Amino acid sequence: MGRVRVLAACLGLYLVGGGSGLVLDWLPGLLAGRSVLGIGIAGIMTTSTALLADLHEPEQHSRVLGWQGAAMGFGGVVALLLGGLLAALSWRGPFGIYLLALPFVVLVLRYVPEPGVRHAATGNVDANPWTPRLLGLYAMMFVGIVVFYTVPTQAPFWLAEVGGAGPAVTGALIAAVNLVMTLVGLTFGRLRARWDFPRLAAALFAAYAVGLIVIGLAGSLWVTALGMLVVGLGIGLQNPTMNGWVVASVAPGARTRALGFLTSALFLGQFGSPLLAQPVIGSAGLGGTFAFAGLLGAPVAILLAVAGLRRRGA
Repeated sequence: MGRVRVLAACLGLYLVGGGSGLVLDWLPGLLAGRSVLGIGIAGIMTTSTALLADLHEPEQHSRVLGWQGAAMGFGGVVALLLGGLLAALSWRGPFGIYLLALPFVVLVLRYVPEPGVRHAATGNVDANPWTPRLLGLYAMMFVGIVVFYTVPTQAPFWLAEVGGAGPAVTGALIAAVNLVMTLVGLTFGRLRARWDFPRLAAALFAAYAVGLIVIGLAGSLWVTALGMLVVGLGIGLQNPTMNGWVVASVAPGARTRALGFLTSALFLGQFGSPLLAQPVIGSAGLGGTFAFAGLLGAPVAILLAVAGLRRRGA
């Protein structure tokens, strides 16, 4: 169908599915709207990343994918603040944020060109999105999101437990995590110029490990907040690192397939994180759950660091 048309169509699904809450007031309809929204988000994430890679030279990929990560982080800040203001007016208010997609449908169709994509594999890349390296990257995305997502799903309860934090403080701290993500994205091009993908991946899992263990062992609100900011460094690195590594590992014609699988791994991680966390919470409590999530990230960071050292020493 072409990437631009898919992107525009998915923006339309995002608009309709997300904005449906402005008019629907029955649960099955709201759930159907979220399903449509999910299809739209998956298409937007996959095709926008592919188009950024298609429309820029390889040496520019790290810079533009870092900007994409920064935009995602800043969008989270804006959505949290704007959503809170709109929710104060009406429970339907936050659904209005999805209407922002409408002008982007027009802008995409008017200004984004359809790239000519080469389908043959060249150099060290492959047209097969199921190579061992790519499977490993999908697995890393899944594990990273499972680990990270303990923060947005469980932190509100933990912040209330250790510091008596209410919704306003909790929202501000989660917005701060998104702000850290934004700052990391803006500097990602410079980081990529100094570090290869394995070292960046090791750094992001190390940030998860340190930040989550600090959160789990925290006895005060401020220590918990510090741990959350460290976790923000990890999620700030994860999206541009994983997207850039996949783009660099697959032929241009197979980018959307590989990025689609990566996006699926991301959302499976979001879906699975709270389900996997519940048994741990039941046996170890919230603090133990955060510490356990950090301990899951630590061996991944160590393995990536060792693999990177071996490859440089070979």
